[in-house]
Amino acid sequence: ANYEIPLKEFSSGQQIDFLLGIGTKKFDIAQGVLESDAIISLAKMKTHGLTRITGAIKNQFGCVYGLNKGMSHAHYPNIKSFSKMLVDLNRYLIPKLRLFVMDGIVAMEGNGPASGKPVPMKVLLVSDDPVALDATFARLINLDPSFVPTITYGQEMELGYWSEENIEILGEPLEKFINPDFDVVRIPVHEGEPSTLSFLKPVQDFIIQKPVVDKEKCIGCGICEESCPVNKKAIRIVKRKRRKYPLYFYNRCIRCYCCQEMCPVGAISVKTPLLGKLTIYKNN
Repeated sequence: ANYEIPLKEFSSGQQIDFLLGIGTKKFDIAQGVLESDAIISLAKMKTHGLTRITGAIKNQFGCVYGLNKGMSHAHYPNIKSFSKMLVDLNRYLIPKLRLFVMDGIVAMEGNGPASGKPVPMKVLLVSDDPVALDATFARLINLDPSFVPTITYGQEMELGYWSEENIEILGEPLEKFINPDFDVVRIPVHEGEPSTLSFLKPVQDFIIQKPVVDKEKCIGCGICEESCPVNKKAIRIVKRKRRKYPLYFYNRCIRCYCCQEMCPVGAISVKTPLLGKLTIYKNN
């Protein structure tokens, strides 16, 4: 109010065409974004069950209005197609995007993006290049930037640069803030995503990471079922012994983790089955 900046509408919007898109050529953009003259993107430094980390590039997903965000997961059901869509979204918005700021004073590790653990990183990152910003975030947590598809596609699709030789670091030395023990998945996406393991479909539930409900925490609100973007819902609320809780149909689950992100009490975690820990995710 002190700066006379009006609040904008993000619950409605319109579909726009983006003919330069590589992963997609249409977006459902919030009206407030369409009416804005400039955008300053403020992201939080944290992990994400699908995209490894959620940072400057993924933050623009908030420019997609209403339930269209959930439906985007159904349209782009694996990490690679979803990441290309996010980069295209940034490419569409880039004429308005002026600055990217990442709050890493206290970050989130582990079961992100909504149920992880706070960890002090004591940094505030600012850049006009979202790819460079996310790559710097990755290096701060000892994560190879090439393992994050939004970063690699970001450079490939000419949104920005992630290579160290193309990034100038100003301020305190980066080495001063590196946290090598930060809890994040440290494997390339092609080694462990459901979409690339179709030949393992019969046993994928015993290998691939999946959302799991803590029945003691669950309050049976049904928000997880409502947020599931799959046409034939992968979650159903059932009643057992006078209590309601989610029942998962993992053969339908696309591992978007919308349920985990939307759970108001943090009752849903992304878990790795024992066989997955011994094989695909053994290096994490």
